[in-house]
Amino acid sequence: MRGRESGGGLGEDWASVVKAIEALGPRYPAVNRVISLGLDRTIRILGIRLSGVNGGRVLDAGAGDGSLSVFIQEELGERSGFLVMLDPSEKMIRLAKMRVKRPSSDAVIGVLEYAPFRPSSIGSAFMAFALRDVFSLPASIKRLASILSPGGVFTVIDLAKPDGSLARVVLSLYWRVVAPFLVASAFLKLWREIRMIYPTYLLLPTESELIRRLTRYFRLVRVRRMLLGGVHILVLRRRDARGGE
Repeated sequence: MRGRESGGGLGEDWASVVKAIEALGPRYPAVNRVISLGLDRTIRILGIRLSGVNGGRVLDAGAGDGSLSVFIQEELGERSGFLVMLDPSEKMIRLAKMRVKRPSSDAVIGVLEYAPFRPSSIGSAFMAFALRDVFSLPASIKRLASILSPGGVFTVIDLAKPDGSLARVVLSLYWRVVAPFLVASAFLKLWREIRMIYPTYLLLPTESELIRRLTRYFRLVRVRRMLLGGVHILVLRRRDARGGE
């Protein structure tokens, strides 16, 4: 079932997107730098700092090649904390383990909908450009809420679909035409993989709808928007009592 029919997420498009990400391999950070107009590092570090997380058991869900985890380990420094990277791709997890050298860290292959963690066992969680790529958005949000401890921080760093129609048109054009062109100019054949961003953008709920779904389980603490509202950072806290279905 496609994401638009199942309440959010990629649905049957999920496997194709995972393969496209794997095809980028070690060039993933460089491609991100191109399509973010050089702001990928700034956006990730800003998200970590806005979260206020400074230790404890930290989950990087949809960790990919460890692009966010690298900055988490830098920001946490030698402070107490344990970093867990979760991703469905064995290939990307291998890359992540090569980049993240923090001794108190681990990597797990798995999907967020069935994340293999005990209830309330995670102190804080991040998803950087990964929430829109889950198979099922409702199941992923519910599972993440169940493994986060009450009051735990969940930070979303991702593409956003603004509520305003004009901004959506501009951003849709960027992901459909401009981003593949930029990547093709820098990396030749990799534009084929970057084309997969556009379908994920189409399936993405508007920002207000995404926040509505998240606040069934979380309390919204902070919002930061960038790039004409095309990227947002959402900082949320797990409610003490679980929201409704």
